[in-house]
Amino acid sequence: MKTNNVAELINHTIEDIWIVLEKMERDYTKFNLNNQQAVLLALVIRHPSISPSEIAEKMTITKSAVSQQIAKLEKDGYIIKRQHVDDKRGYSIELGEKGLLYKQEGEAFNQEITKKYQAHLSDEELVNVLEVLEKLKNVFL
Repeated sequence: MKTNNVAELINHTIEDIWIVLEKMERDYTKFNLNNQQAVLLALVIRHPSISPSEIAEKMTITKSAVSQQIAKLEKDGYIIKRQHVDDKRGYSIELGEKGLLYKQEGEAFNQEITKKYQAHLSDEELVNVLEVLEKLKNVFL
């Protein structure tokens, strides 16, 4: 098999896995979020007190687009804005009540997925998959 074909198959496989996991998670959690909102919440969960500028940078979207998503998520109770003590113009984003529920549901979903992985792969295989995925991720960082 040619390297280009392998790279394409890797990309398709990653995409297929992402699509299945995304659908399964949405069905499991029952939250009605668009992709940008889900990614933004994932960033807030992984990086508590993240700033809107950091979100825009990590998502590679404009600050204006982030502001729109923040406004919607804040209105719906997923996040809250906390004004910085030192800089009154700046603020960080934290999870609101609904965001905390979203986080809990996401953690429960991840536990279900972990069970599926463990049912089909040995511990050694799981470690190998993780190592290869980390290497792939680092190719793009």
